[in-house]
Amino acid sequence: MQPWKFRGEHDTRGTEGRRGAARKASRRYEFAARIAIALSIVLAGGPHAAPTTFARVPLEQLSAAAPLIVRARCQGSMVSAVNGEIWTITSFEVREVWKGSAPAVVRVRMLGGRTAELTSHVEGVPRFRAGEDVVLFLGPLRRGDYSVVGWAQGTFRIQRVGVGTSLVVTQDTASFSPAAFVDGSAARGAQSDAVRGLPLEEFRRRVAESLAKHP
Repeated sequence: MQPWKFRGEHDTRGTEGRRGAARKASRRYEFAARIAIALSIVLAGGPHAAPTTFARVPLEQLSAAAPLIVRARCQGSMVSAVNGEIWTITSFEVREVWKGSAPAVVRVRMLGGRTAELTSHVEGVPRFRAGEDVVLFLGPLRRGDYSVVGWAQGTFRIQRVGVGTSLVVTQDTASFSPAAFVDGSAARGAQSDAVRGLPLEEFRRRVAESLAKHP
């Protein structure tokens, strides 16, 4: 599936030297963004720590770090146990590709879930319902499926407002308590940084602006 094109996209080709410099700068920013997102787990003590805490990652860094950004509809989930760990694999029908290239259906593998014998819950790991409309910031895994970059921070759910046709976007971290962040920034009012009830077109525009800075 070809990437979804933002309105007003145009050819910005310049000299080869300028393009090379821009690519190097973009790679440096993307590397830094991925380090920042990795630290959001490392600072928490790893994915099995309890309770889990996060370092806040801005939308611009999420956009740079995620090789794939899609709007998709959840088809359903299955749970499997591998080497004593429980994983939930969720299938999504891709509706729009905002960054990268994606097949018609992507599978997202996340730690935790429930089998007949065991239950594993990891704070900050998103769970999805069939039929749900979401925007996901994804990174590839070796198995050929994907993980959500930044876990809850890379998960944005789309909902319809009232009986009209307006669609709004809310980031999963919008409901997090101040204690969920390692720097305590939410306690100082920074919790408003999370996307909450933002019109879908405005959110799309913000992502497009982030990608224009760091494609």
